[in-house]
Amino acid sequence: MGEIVHKIKEQSGVHIHRFQPGKRSHEDFDVSKMSSTTRASFCRVCRDGGATPEDYRHVFESVLGSAVVLAVLGEEGS
Repeated sequence: MGEIVHKIKEQSGVHIHRFQPGKRSHEDFDVSKMSSTTRASFCRVCRDGGATPEDYRHVFESVLGSAVVLAVLGEEGS
């Protein structure tokens, strides 16, 4: 997961450099360590339907991390 993607965009005679984390592949995840709660939330969100806001939050927290989700929702320090 430590891969960094270096993108260069030419614009009006200048070069804009951006560094982005590489996308994760399925090899980066050990789904055997995924909790049954997380697996159930993923299934409701991605396959079965009927997902609740809590399911979506759980999935986003498992991918992005709780701190990122709290920051996006404006709930830091709550």
